Amino acid sequence: MGPTGAAPVGSRPSTSTKAGDKIVASLFLPERRRSTEPVVPLPVAELGPLVDGGSVAFSLVKVGGNGVVAARIALQQLAWAPGRALRFSVSSGLLIAAPAEKPTVAFVSPTMNLTLPARLRSRCRIRTGDQVLLASVVDHHLLVVYPQHVLHTMLAAYHDTLAASAEDIR
Repeated sequence: MGPTGAAPVGSRPSTSTKAGDKIVASLFLPERRRSTEPVVPLPVAELGPLVDGGSVAFSLVKVGGNGVVAARIALQQLAWAPGRALRFSVSSGLLIAAPAEKPTVAFVSPTMNLTLPARLRSRCRIRTGDQVLLASVVDHHLLVVYPQHVLHTMLAAYHDTLAASAEDIR
């Protein structure tokens, strides 16, 4: 686990039985294999407990001017009220928000929007007009922002495993 509690992209999935841990683990990139071993697809979390327990919520939002994102659904899922102090960090190309113990310059706005810090947006290659996936991980008290290029890499790797599996069936 990194300093924010998030595992780096490409790390081994958790064996935890918590729904939030399962969904986070299902988003990890598979290790690249260059052998004749069959390719194992990404683990897929059981969605039933997620819907019932509400441990993870996803939102696809557009980044507005000055890095503002409409995060009402994700913030409500985490029960983060307006004025809540936040700290932001970057881990494996993902922007991560967590509650801050001390007052900071980052906070939940009265309109339930978040302003993603410019320096961290730049490090994560997030630009105005991009769409990002917000994942509120309730069990870990985190809001994870997945930039487009990270989602593209993850999905491309996953689809490669599907294509390889389809070829094995033929």
